[in-house]
Amino acid sequence: MGGIAGMIRFDGNAVSFKDITQIENHLKHRGKVTSQVNEQGILWVFGGSIEADNTADVFATTDADIFNTSEHQGFITNYLHKGSLSFNKLNADFAVALWDTRRQSIVCARDILGVKPLYYVHRPGRFFAFASELKALIAIEDVAVIPNPHKFREYLTWTTEYVPYSSETFYEHIYSILPGHYLEVKAHEVRLLPFWKPNLDRFSKLSDAEDYSIVFKDRFTAAIDARMKAKNRVGAHLSGGLDSSSVSCVAQQLLNRQNRPSLHTFTIDTGLASTDESEYVKAVVNQHHTEHHTVFPVTDVLDSILKINNLFDRPEHFIIPSSFHLSVSVKAQQLGCDCLLTGHDGDSVATTGFEYLDQLIDNEDWEELRLACQQFVSFPTRNLSYLHDHWSSLNDQSKFEKYTLYIIGAEVKKRFKSMPFHTFLKTIQAQKQLLGLSTSAIVTYCVQRIYNKITHRNGIDNALNPDFKQRITPRPQQTTKELTEGISLEYDVSVNQILNTTNVICNEQLNHIGAYYGHQYSFPFFDKQVIELGLSTPLKISYDHGRGRGLIRNGLQTILPPVIVSRLSKVNFVEYGNLSAQQLYLSTHELFMPPGHAIWGIIDRVIFSKIVEIVFNPPLPMQRKTRYNWLLSRIIYLALWLSSLPTRKS
Repeated sequence: MGGIAGMIRFDGNAVSFKDITQIENHLKHRGKVTSQVNEQGILWVFGGSIEADNTADVFATTDADIFNTSEHQGFITNYLHKGSLSFNKLNADFAVALWDTRRQSIVCARDILGVKPLYYVHRPGRFFAFASELKALIAIEDVAVIPNPHKFREYLTWTTEYVPYSSETFYEHIYSILPGHYLEVKAHEVRLLPFWKPNLDRFSKLSDAEDYSIVFKDRFTAAIDARMKAKNRVGAHLSGGLDSSSVSCVAQQLLNRQNRPSLHTFTIDTGLASTDESEYVKAVVNQHHTEHHTVFPVTDVLDSILKINNLFDRPEHFIIPSSFHLSVSVKAQQLGCDCLLTGHDGDSVATTGFEYLDQLIDNEDWEELRLACQQFVSFPTRNLSYLHDHWSSLNDQSKFEKYTLYIIGAEVKKRFKSMPFHTFLKTIQAQKQLLGLSTSAIVTYCVQRIYNKITHRNGIDNALNPDFKQRITPRPQQTTKELTEGISLEYDVSVNQILNTTNVICNEQLNHIGAYYGHQYSFPFFDKQVIELGLSTPLKISYDHGRGRGLIRNGLQTILPPVIVSRLSKVNFVEYGNLSAQQLYLSTHELFMPPGHAIWGIIDRVIFSKIVEIVFNPPLPMQRKTRYNWLLSRIIYLALWLSSLPTRKS
């Protein structure tokens, strides 16, 4: 919990009593309000205190969880000594605003993964306002509140690539500060600059898998310990996967050492066999003796979505409605948990290392690629049914050939386009011999590729109507793309799988949910030092002889139950997502089907009908419905959000 807000007037006017009252009322659920009034305006902190340096005439309001407290002298002191470099020195989840009276400027900054939200509006020459929630800015009298159709386009377009996080929100002229960036604001000027410069050199002396695993265990344990400090009752999501199990096991072990109450763990039971992970959950609970709770998705899906619209100030973003997540928050609130740990997207930090195979292809190391592919398919419990319906019945050579051809398929296609035909044939012949592939396997693979292209082509990636597409064309935006590309280029690592809109929006949405229900969501995998270690780890070490997730499996092998360490599968929620999308449509379609609804100024009815037909088509394989579940759900989320908007100020 916690939050900040502020309003600085550059036009000589006082902040109105109505604006003060509205901002305080909209954020009071985040904690006890404290304010600092100055000649230009007012700063607020909710659940904290205002920092002040009266000598320098600088004031700061912060929503921050500092994990390297020994190095932190306070935001003002650090900023006055080191400027923007002080933000990069922090290992923290934070949102901060510093008002410098003498310079008549304000600096706002946000942590590297956007765990702490921070939004702003700037009217040059008039005022600058910021807040932890959009609703506090929307309530300001002088803010014209206009829905942002450019955000609709991004929100409703299916993509298989990582999308950079954008500063644009669902409201025109109201922006989000980019993670890992700071904002310098004066009366007529706003500058947004990155501050995150990871220190990967600190791991340069690590040499082998054991070294990396030891450091991961230490850093990950420290990350969880720091997040539980000063918390009275700690909870954690426990799905049974590697990430949530790692968080829960380490947290309970720490609580035992500190003679503190047991961890409350929460599993969501969908009632479907395809999402049943009870075997793995029981293994964690039996070994570490957490206080475990099984909860069920909130039954009223429509009510939960409308609640999220209100709490989050924008449409729902999870493909599975937050009725799924709210069930945990409701139970955690009943138990009095003030902190909920989550293993959210740990596999983007402690990665599978499967990109190691791409690295071998780029290096044309066919012998090593052959060995790596053999290692990958050698595990009997690994199920690659997406390559063959009866994967488990195939012999070892068939598994190897199908997987290897799947891996090199894109590379073969690229080479075919770039090489003279005779050179291409010679290259393929060499790869065939070095990789140990049979002619029949290659022919079968090529035929299957052609068949898939014919039968699966022209997948729908959006349902936007032609008029909307013509009117609302992509425009330049401030995004995290430049930051992630710069880091990737400097260190030859991939960063966009960590810092992207999906991860940041998830952080923001859970932050809002937690603030409403009285607990703080916390993300140990998004600890700065854990992230930097993950980025530094060689792909071969993460690949771990074909198992993947080498940092976790080796680093926590004495803490995790053996069945978790050896687990290779991951539950697929596509069936539950499909049922949720169907339920959502059946319970809401009458609300937005009338021709005059705002959604039809955005969505093509014919394409929408095709999407509905696919979602409700029983014979269609579930794996082919994923994008359509996503599209249908998001269209409905947006339609409900548009319906819930009050009369807009413009």
